[in-house]
Amino acid sequence: MASSADGWQSRVYELYWHGVEAHAQAQRAEGAERPRLVLRSLDQHSQAAGILRAELATRPEEPRLNEQLASLLYSMGSSQIAIDLIEEALSSLDESESCYKRSGPTSPELAARIGDVRARRATAHSVAVHTASALTDADLAVEAYAGAGLQAAGPPVSLDFARLLSMVAVVQAQHGDPDQALYCAGQALSRYQDAIDTVICDPSAHLGYATDMAAEVASRIEAAHGNWDYALAVDGFTLNTAEQGWGDLAGALARTGVHLRAAGRAAEAAPLLARADSLDPDAVPAQERILADGVPVTLGEAVLQAGAALGEPVEALHRALASGESASVTGRLPHLEAAPPCARRLGQQATGLWQSQGDSGVAWRLALESHLLYCTAFRHFVGDPRNWLREHGEGWAQTGITALHLALAEGSGAAHDDLCRPLAALSGHLEELAKGGRPVAAAAELARMTAG
Repeated sequence: MASSADGWQSRVYELYWHGVEAHAQAQRAEGAERPRLVLRSLDQHSQAAGILRAELATRPEEPRLNEQLASLLYSMGSSQIAIDLIEEALSSLDESESCYKRSGPTSPELAARIGDVRARRATAHSVAVHTASALTDADLAVEAYAGAGLQAAGPPVSLDFARLLSMVAVVQAQHGDPDQALYCAGQALSRYQDAIDTVICDPSAHLGYATDMAAEVASRIEAAHGNWDYALAVDGFTLNTAEQGWGDLAGALARTGVHLRAAGRAAEAAPLLARADSLDPDAVPAQERILADGVPVTLGEAVLQAGAALGEPVEALHRALASGESASVTGRLPHLEAAPPCARRLGQQATGLWQSQGDSGVAWRLALESHLLYCTAFRHFVGDPRNWLREHGEGWAQTGITALHLALAEGSGAAHDDLCRPLAALSGHLEELAKGGRPVAAAAELARMTAG
């Protein structure tokens, strides 16, 4: 006779695979059938999660149960993003990370799983235009891999990191610094190319959506800057893999054709554009719009433009923040103790531009990057946080005030409301400082702007 443990484990297993089957069917479906099947998959996985939670209620520190639930919640979060259930996805992914942290001692394998959860959560925040949270989670995702020394690993770990970097590149391209987006995309594609033999043995696991994401980001940014040799080299790689059945062939043909035409090679572009149009009539117009839209200002460009507008020397600041390459905010500076002074300068530039009614897009880039530098410096500070806040809380608060004004000026209520969450927490810390006799001048205004 089967034990009760065998009973619930079998039921979880059954529900899990029914959910996987429904999700696989959804991937092949079209129209209204696709979300219906995703919802069926979510229902099956939700039932399985409920069983695991009930078991964890009696054994909350059981490693295997936490790992099973974490993995299931990660799958649920991915499905919820696919059908725009963003708040539900964020909840699932938050719980997934918590469960992974309870599933055993820190190890490279666990770090990679946590990094994957954070990257997926960054994607969810990005879809919701939670700009600061998306970039913070992207930073934390890279940090998880780098902190475990996995950034230098070979296949298959390098391919997992490539997939994560592809997701981070998309988030950075949407909301962050295009230079960092390009670096992430290039690093992802480099890892795919370096491990091509492994990829060929199991293409379904590593090519397709992730390669497409990295290539689209790299090609778009290089094309926006007129770097046609680089853009077309990426396009060639993508088209080659798409011709082999991995990825979006119509999109690859259209992007390559549009870029060839823009580079003055119309004769080479014509057959590719015609073929793309025959596969998907929307593919070429979509790529034309992407090229016309360009890309946002980089942090390096923003620093130089602000310096010129405000009449300030910025060479040292530009050299510190933009002379190297990095995949994350944490990696911008070799020593994090340099982050708060750089953040203060960026915040001052943003405030100066905003008050003088300068370029709001440039000011927003500066204010956002300032806030992110403060966040990462505070997160990594070892010691009494009150000591750090006594020195840097005023600058962070002023940056936060400017960033909130600029988010509204840029027309993004979602980005504004998202910023309010970490800045409300900062306001609480500053209130505690004031109670201890160390008031911060900007704290009252920050508290007013983040209240409610």
